[in-house]
Amino acid sequence: MTRAVAALALALLAVGCARFPDQGSSQFTKRLLFTVTVDGKIRTGREEGSLGLPYIYIVALRLSTDPDPIDDGPLPVVVPGGNGFVAGNATHYVLYNPLASPAYQIYQFRDASLNESFLTGTPINFVEPLLGERVLRFELDMAQLVARDQVDSIQSIQVNVLTMNNRDPQGSGRLWDALGDGRDAGQVNTFLEFQTRQNRTFTNANQGNIEPTGDVADPDLDISDWSVELRLP
Repeated sequence: MTRAVAALALALLAVGCARFPDQGSSQFTKRLLFTVTVDGKIRTGREEGSLGLPYIYIVALRLSTDPDPIDDGPLPVVVPGGNGFVAGNATHYVLYNPLASPAYQIYQFRDASLNESFLTGTPINFVEPLLGERVLRFELDMAQLVARDQVDSIQSIQVNVLTMNNRDPQGSGRLWDALGDGRDAGQVNTFLEFQTRQNRTFTNANQGNIEPTGDVADPDLDISDWSVELRLP
């Protein structure tokens, strides 16, 4: 191992459990890199007083062959009904589940009503946060979401970040956060939408700080920053 590679390995270990396999450019299609930061900490269920119950952290996606869909992308569930975590339109989601191994899991919906989904795999790259850390990071290859020969047919992607303390919208004390100011009913239907034609990086800052802090009472659910990077081969 060279000194440079050793230094990189130590840096990755410093930020948590990481999986970064060697991927040559000829081996991948378009890549999606995500970061999600909360104002408090990522609650894993291992914290004192958490009773082994983690919070729910999800990145919901809608892949479309339409370059400019006119209907909603993924939205938070804020009223009783549905699957308890995402409404609107979604095709896939990535769940951070610290009780599973690996902790990041990719799911695909079977139906437009979003009531049935199935596990399809795990991100090609990810960093699992250490106890008390604030950031989730993972990377997808689009060939994990659609067949490799269909990747170029995907013209746009809609994204939302969803956090919640439970998936029961009828339960007492349910708290949630998503893109947009959850205190303002006019911003609940906020999501990121972009086309897949060129390398782009979207952040909370360059999208007008659409996600504020303080719009949910629990800082472990309060999304304080996010980014989505599209990287072409």
